[in-house]
Amino acid sequence: MIQAPVIEALVAEHGSPLWLVDLDRVRANLHAFRAVWEAVWPDVEVAYAYKTNRTLAILRALDAEGVPPEVVCAPEYALARDVIGAAGESIVVNGPAKPPDLLERAAADEAPVIADGEDDVRAARAAGVSRLGLRVRVGDSRFGFDPAALPAGAEALAVHLVSTHFRRAPTAADSLAATIRVDWPPPPQPHARAAALLARLARDHGVGTIDLGGSHPAAPQLAAHARAAADALRAEGFAGRLLLEPGRALVVDAVDLATTVVAVKDGLAVLDAGTNLLPGALWAWPRLEAVAPRGDAAVALSGPLCLNVDVLHPAAPVGPLRPGDVLLARAVGAYQQAQSTQFGDWRPAVAAREGGRWRLASRRESIGDLVQQEEDAWVDG
Repeated sequence: MIQAPVIEALVAEHGSPLWLVDLDRVRANLHAFRAVWEAVWPDVEVAYAYKTNRTLAILRALDAEGVPPEVVCAPEYALARDVIGAAGESIVVNGPAKPPDLLERAAADEAPVIADGEDDVRAARAAGVSRLGLRVRVGDSRFGFDPAALPAGAEALAVHLVSTHFRRAPTAADSLAATIRVDWPPPPQPHARAAALLARLARDHGVGTIDLGGSHPAAPQLAAHARAAADALRAEGFAGRLLLEPGRALVVDAVDLATTVVAVKDGLAVLDAGTNLLPGALWAWPRLEAVAPRGDAAVALSGPLCLNVDVLHPAAPVGPLRPGDVLLARAVGAYQQAQSTQFGDWRPAVAAREGGRWRLASRRESIGDLVQQEEDAWVDG
Protein backbone atom coordinates (compact mmCIF):
# COMPACT_ATOMS: atom_id res chain seq x y z
CA MET A 1 0.00 0.00 0.00
CA ILE A 2 1.44 3.37 -1.01
CA GLN A 3 1.68 5.73 1.93
CA ALA A 4 -0.47 8.89 1.82
CA PRO A 5 2.46 11.38 1.99
CA VAL A 6 4.11 9.67 -0.99
CA ILE A 7 0.96 9.87 -3.10
CA GLU A 8 0.34 13.48 -2.17
CA ALA A 9 3.96 14.39 -2.98
CA LEU A 10 3.75 12.66 -6.38
CA VAL A 11 0.51 14.46 -7.21
CA ALA A 12 2.03 17.79 -6.14
CA GLU A 13 5.03 17.17 -8.41
CA HIS A 14 3.39 15.66 -11.49
CA GLY A 15 -0.20 16.90 -11.36
CA SER A 16 -3.58 15.30 -10.94
CA PRO A 17 -4.93 12.97 -12.18
CA LEU A 18 -1.83 10.76 -12.08
CA TRP A 19 -1.31 7.15 -13.08
CA LEU A 20 0.77 5.24 -10.52
CA VAL A 21 2.47 2.19 -12.01
CA ASP A 22 4.22 -0.30 -9.74
CA LEU A 23 6.82 -2.09 -11.87
CA ASP A 24 7.95 -4.08 -8.84
CA ARG A 25 4.41 -5.49 -8.63
CA VAL A 26 4.39 -6.30 -12.36
CA ARG A 27 7.60 -8.30 -11.96
CA ALA A 28 6.33 -10.06 -8.84
CA ASN A 29 3.12 -11.00 -10.65
CA LEU A 30 5.11 -12.35 -13.59
CA HIS A 31 7.43 -14.41 -11.39
CA ALA A 32 4.49 -15.88 -9.46
CA PHE A 33 2.59 -16.64 -12.68
CA ARG A 34 5.59 -18.37 -14.24
CA ALA A 35 6.37 -20.34 -11.09
CA VAL A 36 2.85 -21.78 -10.89
CA TRP A 37 2.86 -23.00 -14.49
CA GLU A 38 6.47 -24.22 -14.45
CA ALA A 39 5.57 -26.38 -11.45
CA VAL A 40 2.97 -28.28 -13.51
CA TRP A 41 4.32 -28.20 -17.08
CA PRO A 42 7.90 -28.79 -18.33
CA ASP A 43 7.87 -26.64 -21.49
CA VAL A 44 5.95 -23.41 -20.95
CA GLU A 45 6.39 -19.85 -22.20
CA VAL A 46 4.59 -16.76 -20.89
CA ALA A 47 3.90 -13.92 -23.35
CA TYR A 48 2.28 -10.57 -22.47
CA ALA A 49 -0.90 -9.30 -24.14
CA TYR A 50 0.04 -5.73 -25.14
CA LYS A 51 -3.58 -4.66 -25.51
CA THR A 52 -4.10 -4.88 -21.75
CA ASN A 53 -1.77 -1.98 -20.96
CA ARG A 54 0.71 -0.44 -23.40
CA THR A 55 2.58 1.82 -20.94
CA LEU A 56 6.17 1.72 -22.18
CA ALA A 57 7.60 1.32 -18.68
CA ILE A 58 5.57 -1.89 -18.30
CA LEU A 59 6.54 -3.19 -21.75
CA ARG A 60 10.24 -2.54 -21.07
CA ALA A 61 10.10 -4.17 -17.63
CA LEU A 62 8.54 -7.32 -19.06
CA ASP A 63 10.93 -7.39 -22.01
CA ALA A 64 13.84 -7.25 -19.54
CA GLU A 65 12.35 -10.39 -17.96
CA GLY A 66 12.40 -12.21 -21.31
CA VAL A 67 8.64 -12.01 -21.90
CA PRO A 68 7.69 -12.09 -25.60
CA PRO A 69 4.91 -9.77 -26.85
CA GLU A 70 1.46 -10.82 -27.99
CA VAL A 71 -0.02 -8.14 -30.25
CA VAL A 72 -3.34 -7.61 -31.99
CA CYS A 73 -2.68 -4.67 -34.34
CA ALA A 74 0.03 -2.96 -36.40
CA PRO A 75 0.75 -0.22 -33.81
CA GLU A 76 1.38 -2.85 -31.14
CA TYR A 77 3.68 -4.74 -33.50
CA ALA A 78 5.61 -1.50 -34.11
CA LEU A 79 5.85 -0.91 -30.36
CA ALA A 80 7.19 -4.40 -29.81
CA ARG A 81 9.62 -4.45 -32.72
CA ASP A 82 10.72 -0.83 -33.17
CA VAL A 83 10.45 0.66 -29.68
CA ILE A 84 10.96 -2.24 -27.28
CA GLY A 85 13.33 -4.07 -29.64
CA ALA A 86 11.73 -7.51 -29.33
CA ALA A 87 12.99 -10.15 -31.74
CA GLY A 88 10.55 -10.49 -34.60
CA GLU A 89 10.29 -14.26 -34.34
CA SER A 90 9.19 -13.91 -30.69
CA ILE A 91 6.14 -11.70 -31.39
CA VAL A 92 2.83 -13.56 -31.40
CA VAL A 93 0.39 -11.87 -33.82
CA ASN A 94 -3.28 -12.23 -32.96
CA GLY A 95 -6.50 -10.28 -33.38
CA PRO A 96 -9.60 -10.41 -35.58
CA ALA A 97 -8.28 -7.85 -38.12
CA LYS A 98 -4.83 -8.32 -39.65
CA PRO A 99 -4.17 -5.77 -42.40
CA PRO A 100 -1.64 -6.52 -45.17
CA ASP A 101 1.10 -4.28 -43.71
CA LEU A 102 0.95 -6.19 -40.41
CA LEU A 103 1.05 -9.59 -42.11
CA GLU A 104 3.93 -8.51 -44.36
CA ARG A 105 5.99 -7.37 -41.36
CA ALA A 106 5.23 -10.58 -39.53
CA ALA A 107 6.22 -12.63 -42.59
CA ALA A 108 9.52 -10.77 -42.98
CA ASP A 109 10.33 -11.28 -39.29
CA GLU A 110 9.14 -14.91 -39.25
CA ALA A 111 6.73 -14.02 -36.45
CA PRO A 112 4.00 -16.58 -35.66
CA VAL A 113 0.53 -15.49 -36.78
CA ILE A 114 -2.64 -16.97 -35.25
CA ALA A 115 -5.40 -17.09 -37.86
CA ASP A 116 -9.02 -17.23 -36.75
CA GLY A 117 -10.77 -17.87 -40.07
CA GLU A 118 -10.30 -18.91 -43.69
CA ASP A 119 -9.85 -15.31 -44.83
CA ASP A 120 -7.04 -14.93 -42.29
CA VAL A 121 -5.32 -18.06 -43.57
CA ARG A 122 -5.51 -16.91 -47.20
CA ALA A 123 -4.25 -13.41 -46.36
CA ALA A 124 -1.41 -14.75 -44.22
CA ARG A 125 -0.27 -17.17 -46.90
CA ALA A 126 -0.49 -14.45 -49.57
CA ALA A 127 1.74 -12.24 -47.42
CA GLY A 128 4.31 -15.01 -47.08
CA VAL A 129 3.69 -15.92 -43.43
CA SER A 130 5.58 -19.13 -42.73
CA ARG A 131 4.59 -19.76 -39.10
CA LEU A 132 0.83 -20.12 -38.97
CA GLY A 133 -1.27 -21.04 -35.95
CA LEU A 134 -5.02 -21.56 -35.82
CA ARG A 135 -7.45 -20.25 -33.24
CA VAL A 136 -10.18 -22.70 -32.26
CA ARG A 137 -13.59 -21.30 -31.31
CA VAL A 138 -14.67 -22.18 -27.78
CA GLY A 139 -17.23 -20.86 -25.33
CA ASP A 140 -19.05 -17.69 -26.35
CA SER A 141 -16.19 -16.25 -28.41
CA ARG A 142 -17.19 -15.01 -31.87
CA PHE A 143 -13.76 -15.81 -33.36
CA GLY A 144 -11.97 -18.99 -34.39
CA PHE A 145 -12.38 -22.14 -36.44
CA ASP A 146 -14.96 -24.78 -35.79
CA PRO A 147 -12.96 -27.59 -34.14
CA ALA A 148 -14.29 -30.00 -36.77
CA ALA A 149 -13.05 -27.87 -39.70
CA LEU A 150 -9.40 -27.04 -39.05
CA PRO A 151 -7.13 -26.53 -42.07
CA ALA A 152 -3.93 -28.54 -42.25
CA GLY A 153 -0.40 -27.25 -41.75
CA ALA A 154 -0.69 -25.35 -38.46
CA GLU A 155 2.36 -24.79 -36.25
CA ALA A 156 0.18 -24.16 -33.18
CA LEU A 157 -3.41 -24.44 -32.02
CA ALA A 158 -4.82 -21.65 -29.85
CA VAL A 159 -7.85 -20.69 -27.82
CA HIS A 160 -8.72 -17.38 -26.23
CA LEU A 161 -11.23 -17.54 -23.44
CA VAL A 162 -12.63 -14.10 -22.72
CA SER A 163 -13.27 -12.32 -19.43
CA THR A 164 -15.66 -9.77 -20.96
CA HIS A 165 -19.01 -11.27 -21.94
CA PHE A 166 -22.50 -10.27 -22.98
CA ARG A 167 -25.12 -10.54 -20.26
CA ARG A 168 -27.51 -11.25 -23.10
CA ALA A 169 -27.25 -11.04 -26.85
CA PRO A 170 -27.38 -7.33 -27.76
CA THR A 171 -30.25 -6.10 -29.91
CA ALA A 172 -30.94 -2.85 -31.72
CA ALA A 173 -32.90 -1.72 -28.66
CA ASP A 174 -29.97 -2.24 -26.27
CA SER A 175 -27.06 -0.05 -25.39
CA LEU A 176 -23.78 -1.95 -25.54
CA ALA A 177 -22.80 -1.07 -21.96
CA ALA A 178 -26.08 -2.49 -20.64
CA THR A 179 -25.25 -5.92 -22.07
CA ILE A 180 -21.62 -6.25 -20.91
CA ARG A 181 -20.30 -8.06 -17.87
CA VAL A 182 -16.73 -8.80 -16.79
CA ASP A 183 -16.07 -12.18 -15.16
CA TRP A 184 -12.56 -12.34 -13.74
CA PRO A 185 -10.91 -14.33 -12.34
CA PRO A 186 -12.46 -17.30 -14.12
CA PRO A 187 -12.95 -20.79 -12.63
CA PRO A 188 -10.56 -23.56 -13.74
CA GLN A 189 -13.08 -25.64 -15.68
CA PRO A 190 -13.36 -23.60 -18.92
CA HIS A 191 -9.60 -23.59 -19.47
CA ALA A 192 -9.35 -27.27 -18.57
CA ARG A 193 -12.05 -28.10 -21.15
CA ALA A 194 -10.30 -25.93 -23.74
CA ALA A 195 -6.97 -27.61 -22.97
CA ALA A 196 -8.48 -31.05 -23.45
CA LEU A 197 -10.03 -30.00 -26.78
CA LEU A 198 -6.77 -28.57 -28.09
CA ALA A 199 -4.81 -31.61 -26.93
CA ARG A 200 -7.11 -33.92 -28.91
CA LEU A 201 -6.88 -31.70 -31.98
CA ALA A 202 -3.09 -31.40 -31.64
CA ARG A 203 -2.81 -35.20 -31.55
CA ASP A 204 -5.05 -35.61 -34.60
CA HIS A 205 -3.25 -32.89 -36.61
CA GLY A 206 0.32 -33.52 -35.47
CA VAL A 207 0.72 -30.11 -33.81
CA GLY A 208 3.36 -29.63 -31.09
CA THR A 209 2.38 -26.26 -29.58
CA ILE A 210 -0.78 -25.33 -27.71
CA ASP A 211 -1.59 -21.67 -26.97
CA LEU A 212 -4.02 -21.32 -24.06
CA GLY A 213 -4.31 -17.57 -24.60
CA GLY A 214 -5.35 -15.27 -21.80
CA SER A 215 -8.03 -14.72 -19.14
CA HIS A 216 -5.93 -16.61 -16.60
CA PRO A 217 -6.29 -15.68 -12.94
CA ALA A 218 -3.36 -14.29 -10.98
CA ALA A 219 -1.50 -16.28 -8.35
CA PRO A 220 -2.44 -17.73 -5.89
CA GLN A 221 -5.82 -18.56 -7.52
CA LEU A 222 -3.85 -19.69 -10.56
CA ALA A 223 -2.54 -22.88 -8.91
CA ALA A 224 -5.79 -24.88 -9.12
CA HIS A 225 -6.40 -23.49 -12.59
CA ALA A 226 -2.96 -24.54 -13.91
CA ARG A 227 -3.21 -28.01 -12.39
CA ALA A 228 -6.60 -28.60 -13.97
CA ALA A 229 -5.40 -27.51 -17.42
CA ALA A 230 -2.16 -29.51 -17.16
CA ASP A 231 -4.06 -32.63 -16.04
CA ALA A 232 -6.41 -32.23 -19.00
CA LEU A 233 -3.49 -31.94 -21.44
CA ARG A 234 -1.81 -35.06 -20.06
CA ALA A 235 -5.04 -37.02 -20.02
CA GLU A 236 -5.29 -36.47 -23.78
CA GLY A 237 -1.66 -37.44 -24.38
CA PHE A 238 -0.21 -34.00 -25.12
CA ALA A 239 3.44 -33.48 -24.10
CA GLY A 240 4.52 -30.51 -26.20
CA ARG A 241 5.09 -26.79 -25.78
CA LEU A 242 2.55 -24.64 -23.92
CA LEU A 243 2.17 -20.91 -24.61
CA LEU A 244 0.22 -18.56 -22.31
CA GLU A 245 -0.73 -14.95 -23.01
CA PRO A 246 -1.78 -13.28 -19.74
CA GLY A 247 -2.54 -9.59 -19.54
CA ARG A 248 -4.86 -8.75 -16.68
CA ALA A 249 -3.15 -11.22 -14.31
CA LEU A 250 0.16 -9.36 -14.65
CA VAL A 251 -0.94 -5.72 -14.49
CA VAL A 252 -4.41 -5.25 -13.02
CA ASP A 253 -3.23 -4.62 -9.44
CA ALA A 254 -0.02 -2.88 -10.52
CA VAL A 255 -1.68 0.41 -11.54
CA ASP A 256 -3.73 2.88 -9.49
CA LEU A 257 -5.09 6.26 -10.54
CA ALA A 258 -4.74 9.23 -8.18
CA THR A 259 -7.52 11.78 -8.62
CA THR A 260 -8.34 14.96 -6.71
CA VAL A 261 -11.64 16.40 -5.48
CA VAL A 262 -12.18 19.73 -7.25
CA ALA A 263 -15.63 20.59 -5.88
CA VAL A 264 -18.29 19.36 -3.47
CA LYS A 265 -21.88 20.19 -4.40
CA ASP A 266 -24.86 19.05 -2.33
CA GLY A 267 -23.21 15.75 -1.38
CA LEU A 268 -21.76 15.18 -4.85
CA ALA A 269 -17.96 15.25 -5.09
CA VAL A 270 -16.55 16.26 -8.48
CA LEU A 271 -13.20 14.68 -9.31
CA ASP A 272 -10.64 15.62 -11.93
CA ALA A 273 -10.84 12.08 -13.39
CA GLY A 274 -13.94 10.52 -14.85
CA THR A 275 -15.04 7.98 -17.41
CA ASN A 276 -12.51 9.49 -19.83
CA LEU A 277 -9.78 7.78 -17.76
CA LEU A 278 -11.80 4.94 -16.23
CA PRO A 279 -14.11 3.78 -19.06
CA GLY A 280 -14.64 0.47 -17.29
CA ALA A 281 -16.97 2.32 -14.90
CA LEU A 282 -19.59 1.85 -17.63
CA TRP A 283 -19.97 -1.81 -16.59
CA ALA A 284 -18.34 -2.12 -13.15
CA TRP A 285 -17.80 0.52 -10.45
CA PRO A 286 -14.11 1.09 -9.69
CA ARG A 287 -12.79 0.56 -6.15
CA LEU A 288 -12.13 4.03 -4.77
CA GLU A 289 -10.33 4.91 -1.54
CA ALA A 290 -9.51 8.19 0.16
CA VAL A 291 -5.76 8.65 0.60
CA ALA A 292 -6.30 10.40 3.96
CA PRO A 293 -9.79 9.23 5.03
CA ARG A 294 -11.92 11.11 7.55
CA GLY A 295 -14.63 8.46 7.63
CA ASP A 296 -16.56 6.09 5.40
CA ALA A 297 -19.72 8.02 4.59
CA ALA A 298 -21.17 7.21 1.17
CA VAL A 299 -20.51 9.94 -1.40
CA ALA A 300 -21.59 10.18 -5.02
CA LEU A 301 -18.56 10.75 -7.22
CA SER A 302 -18.70 12.54 -10.55
CA GLY A 303 -15.98 13.09 -13.11
CA PRO A 304 -15.06 16.46 -14.65
CA LEU A 305 -16.69 15.97 -18.04
CA CYS A 306 -19.54 18.15 -19.20
CA LEU A 307 -21.75 15.07 -19.28
CA ASN A 308 -24.51 14.28 -16.84
CA VAL A 309 -23.61 10.58 -17.06
CA ASP A 310 -19.92 11.00 -16.11
CA VAL A 311 -20.32 9.02 -12.87
CA LEU A 312 -17.54 7.03 -11.18
CA HIS A 313 -19.62 5.78 -8.25
CA PRO A 314 -23.13 6.49 -6.92
CA ALA A 315 -22.19 5.88 -3.26
CA ALA A 316 -18.50 5.28 -2.58
CA PRO A 317 -17.58 4.85 1.14
CA VAL A 318 -14.90 7.56 1.04
CA GLY A 319 -16.43 10.58 2.80
CA PRO A 320 -16.74 13.15 3.99
CA LEU A 321 -14.69 14.90 1.31
CA ARG A 322 -13.34 18.39 0.75
CA PRO A 323 -11.82 20.07 -2.31
CA GLY A 324 -8.17 19.08 -2.56
CA ASP A 325 -8.64 15.60 -1.11
CA VAL A 326 -6.90 12.87 -3.10
CA LEU A 327 -8.57 9.55 -3.91
CA LEU A 328 -7.15 6.39 -5.42
CA ALA A 329 -8.95 4.26 -8.00
CA ARG A 330 -7.36 0.93 -7.13
CA ALA A 331 -6.28 -1.94 -9.40
CA VAL A 332 -7.09 -0.26 -12.72
CA GLY A 333 -4.10 -1.55 -14.71
CA ALA A 334 -6.07 -3.74 -17.11
CA TYR A 335 -7.68 -2.02 -20.11
CA GLN A 336 -8.64 1.19 -18.26
CA GLN A 337 -5.39 3.01 -18.97
CA ALA A 338 -5.11 1.58 -22.48
CA GLN A 339 -8.66 2.65 -23.38
CA SER A 340 -8.53 6.09 -21.74
CA THR A 341 -8.73 9.28 -23.82
CA GLN A 342 -7.96 12.99 -23.53
CA PHE A 343 -11.65 13.86 -23.84
CA GLY A 344 -12.25 16.70 -21.40
CA ASP A 345 -8.63 17.13 -20.28
CA TRP A 346 -4.99 16.34 -20.97
CA ARG A 347 -3.72 12.80 -20.73
CA PRO A 348 -2.21 12.46 -17.24
CA ALA A 349 1.42 11.86 -16.41
CA VAL A 350 2.58 8.39 -15.38
CA ALA A 351 4.80 7.85 -12.34
CA ALA A 352 6.42 4.43 -12.00
CA ARG A 353 7.98 2.69 -9.03
CA GLU A 354 10.97 0.43 -9.65
CA GLY A 355 13.28 -0.91 -6.96
CA GLY A 356 11.19 1.01 -4.42
CA ARG A 357 11.92 4.36 -6.10
CA TRP A 358 9.38 6.53 -7.93
CA ARG A 359 10.22 8.39 -11.13
CA LEU A 360 8.38 10.03 -14.00
CA ALA A 361 7.69 7.50 -16.75
CA SER A 362 5.53 9.68 -19.01
CA ARG A 363 4.95 13.42 -18.77
CA ARG A 364 1.55 15.06 -18.72
CA GLU A 365 0.17 15.86 -22.17
CA SER A 366 0.59 19.44 -23.40
CA ILE A 367 -1.27 21.64 -25.86
CA GLY A 368 1.50 20.92 -28.36
CA ASP A 369 0.85 17.19 -28.09
CA LEU A 370 -2.86 17.76 -28.51
CA VAL A 371 -2.75 19.80 -31.71
CA GLN A 372 0.60 19.09 -33.38
CA GLN A 373 -0.62 16.43 -35.78
CA GLU A 374 -3.60 18.49 -36.92
CA GLU A 375 -1.50 21.65 -37.36
CA ASP A 376 1.06 19.78 -39.46
CA ALA A 377 -1.66 18.24 -41.61
CA TRP A 378 -3.27 21.66 -42.17
CA VAL A 379 -0.01 23.40 -43.05
CA ASP A 380 1.25 20.58 -45.27
CA GLY A 381 -2.09 20.30 -47.02
